[in-house]
Amino acid sequence: MSKAQILNFIKNPKLILTLILVIFFLKGVFLCTLSPIFTGQDEARHYSSLQYRAEPKDKNWEKIDRPVGSIKSINIADYNFSQEMIHAGEMADYNVFRHQMYNTVNFSDGYNGVNEAEINRQLWKPYNYFKQPDIVGGKNLYYSIAVSLEKILSGSDILVRFFSNRILSTVLGTIGIFLAYLIFKNIGLKEKASLILTAITAFQPKYGMYFANINYDVLLIPLFFIFTLGAILSLRNGFNWKNGSLMLLAIGLGFFTKPTALILLLPFFGLIVYFTYSNYKKKINLKIILLAIIIFIIIAYFSNYNFISILPFKHNLPETFRSLGAYLSESLTMGRFALSSRTYWGSLGWFSNAIDQNFTNFVWTIQTISVVGIILFLFSKKKLDFLPEKKYVVFLVGMIIALQFGIRMADWKVFMGAGELELGTPGRYFLPNLVSHIALVFVGLGYLLQKENRFKNALLVGLIAMLSFSMYLTFNIILPRYYL
Repeated sequence: MSKAQILNFIKNPKLILTLILVIFFLKGVFLCTLSPIFTGQDEARHYSSLQYRAEPKDKNWEKIDRPVGSIKSINIADYNFSQEMIHAGEMADYNVFRHQMYNTVNFSDGYNGVNEAEINRQLWKPYNYFKQPDIVGGKNLYYSIAVSLEKILSGSDILVRFFSNRILSTVLGTIGIFLAYLIFKNIGLKEKASLILTAITAFQPKYGMYFANINYDVLLIPLFFIFTLGAILSLRNGFNWKNGSLMLLAIGLGFFTKPTALILLLPFFGLIVYFTYSNYKKKINLKIILLAIIIFIIIAYFSNYNFISILPFKHNLPETFRSLGAYLSESLTMGRFALSSRTYWGSLGWFSNAIDQNFTNFVWTIQTISVVGIILFLFSKKKLDFLPEKKYVVFLVGMIIALQFGIRMADWKVFMGAGELELGTPGRYFLPNLVSHIALVFVGLGYLLQKENRFKNALLVGLIAMLSFSMYLTFNIILPRYYL
């Protein structure tokens, strides 16, 4: 093979994409093994939920009548988890990690970790002995998938089953990265720009960390990406049964994963209105749109879900508006916006340091500049061939607004019942729009920079910054937190 052939092979987009996917997966597996058992975000409760669903249908063992305890409890034995989870958690020092910031893993002198041999002996049943199990109720598509893996590995100890389910999350995250590439490519970005943006997404710290945990959001996020891809393809090729089915599939599967997916109905019907009344109506078949609406109505009917229940309402309209005013005054503050943004970009808040704070400050500055670029882009008649068309940008902005609206509505509804910000808006709630967000940030910068070579340089700087911060969090924050 000649030097030219080798260079062409190395520059092959398929090879580069494959490398990005492989690197993300391997990085994810490393992160899966880095955090001790049950220490991920709400991870113990999610694993309890899938383990409960993996139990035999005939639960012929005696049940203990104990109410579900406080989620703030330090001791894992206070939670209504399975016998196996409680004892394995105690053996693995879960109680030490959960509420004590500076305690690290106890090391043994041998090959196995402290108490690992005891856990491997499988002395405890993976059954929940409480009448009121501490689980997430209702039907859930993610749990159905994870339960299948749990049953396949039923003969293995809890460490094998638990960390295998974490790796399942990484597999779903890898699929999400591939979908991100398809989205970037189909909004009209060139190959190189699409690949760099895909790599930036792959190294977004919170995305990588979240897909190394057990949580039903690891299925919801790729489903959001699938919807986004279906919508982009519709804008590109016209609304047809393939693209419509892709969006409806994402909404349906997303709904059975987490009700947050219902917010996708807003951009979906927005697209239908756009295609019906725009110049693109010649490209579509109105029968397809009618069929899509009928299918949605059928799905909604057979889901037996009370869609009215998602609307916040308190006794009467005056009280509802007073509640809204109180919610907005408490939630729309700079401090809460800053907290959402920091956690969205991966800041863990474990230690206060200059790099952590300055990186998020740098990101806020870039985003503010980018917003100016997006506004100018949308109101300008000038077309830059290395940037997407306006219709794609408008849609991506719509996705951002729709998810913000949905999350705020859910937060307000909880606030209405609790009288305080009990749910909140942590950064991870906004990850379903990560691809849309990253695309918009760099489109805004690209318009301000005006030149394609400057745009490419901005992409490379973004990639280096994201990669550096991701590596910093992994090796300077997470690793020392648990092991040094």
